[in-house]
Amino acid sequence: MHVPDSASSDARLESDPSPIAAVPKSVRRLACYRLDHETRSTGELGAIGPDDPVAAARRIAAHDRVTEAVVLSTCNRVEAYLSTRTPADRDAGLEAAREALGDPDGALTETGLAVVDHLFRVACGLESAVIGEAHVLGQLRRIFETALEADLAGGVVTRVADAAVSVGRRCRDETGIAEGTVGYGSATCEAIADAGGVPARLVVVGAGDMASEVAKAAGPRWACRVDAVNRSAAPELPTDDGQDWPLEALERALADADAIVTATGAPDPVVTPEAMRRVGSETPVVDLASPPDVPEAVRRSAIPVVALDAIQRRIEAAVTDRRAAVPAVEDAVTDAVATFVDRERENHAEDTLRELHRAAAAIRERELEQARTRLENGADPETVLADFASALTGSLLGTPTEHLRTAAREGDDAVIDATHRLFDLDGDRERSE
Repeated sequence: MHVPDSASSDARLESDPSPIAAVPKSVRRLACYRLDHETRSTGELGAIGPDDPVAAARRIAAHDRVTEAVVLSTCNRVEAYLSTRTPADRDAGLEAAREALGDPDGALTETGLAVVDHLFRVACGLESAVIGEAHVLGQLRRIFETALEADLAGGVVTRVADAAVSVGRRCRDETGIAEGTVGYGSATCEAIADAGGVPARLVVVGAGDMASEVAKAAGPRWACRVDAVNRSAAPELPTDDGQDWPLEALERALADADAIVTATGAPDPVVTPEAMRRVGSETPVVDLASPPDVPEAVRRSAIPVVALDAIQRRIEAAVTDRRAAVPAVEDAVTDAVATFVDRERENHAEDTLRELHRAAAAIRERELEQARTRLENGADPETVLADFASALTGSLLGTPTEHLRTAAREGDDAVIDATHRLFDLDGDRERSE
């Protein structure tokens, strides 16, 4: 079996002498198998990502040592989050994830507390290709909700995801990590709005990544019609009421446009003065091409033309603002991880308390039943009550008494000290004195 080394092992986090070092067993059962934009291109991640993430998660969860499994697949990352029956089973779970994702090269792994830290960072946009990216939070929420509905999660993995979404929302509300626009699509839309208001009809010239990004940003943002012009058909770009135009029809396509975006890879200007003859002088044009699609003659005219470098300056300014927020977000993640660990400890204590109360209730019912029987047989109530209290006390304290005596014989002061704390025995003595 081959499982890659962890990129950020939880050994550092779990060996820290701070209170967070006592990592609960539930957290130590976590593991993550991942690939992202730092080591793979978008195309490679698309090829690795499963067509059906839920089906891939089912394959992981089918392993008898895995208790929960969730697969997150986006254009920037492919990640499998899982929990196992015991911390010792994590390698087996990671191997199951590797097989379910097709044994990709260069995968990274996280285990234990590092999984919590990583997912919180993802939710806050610290691990995105575009820092502070907004879409990842919704993607996380949907995929983990789907896993819960499919009965693939519901334990510690779901609790980590809920906490991650919570800290992600809080950081976006309380810091500048999501301020400004850092994508070409959003930045272009803002430039158009600043120059000419909200367009009813946008024409996008080109069909590459930038053109696609603009078309996908503009349609939902303004509910506007988006037409596409390209040498070959680009049916994925126009909106439902939009039109796909051939490049030869550029002049007709630009007529009556409220805004124009160009993003071709042509070596020479495509949007010539002739093509712009029927375009209004107030129609904003954003030229995202390099070399430019819009010639100098058009740039010197009354038509407002926004160049690529102006859009890049918008993005760079927003990125600078977002980077300034990173320390605050990282502090929030650190606090959120510590809070999550505390809650997991409390959950563990709650489980123990429920077991303790169930055991005490069973003892109480047994002694009550014996007392009722004696009363029905005519025994003296005072005697029955005294015997019931004595028997209940003896039954409740019998096992702890034996453990304390064993601890005393073995010199295990920790058990004795814990008993003093649990029952506040030192406090009782101090109060009596």
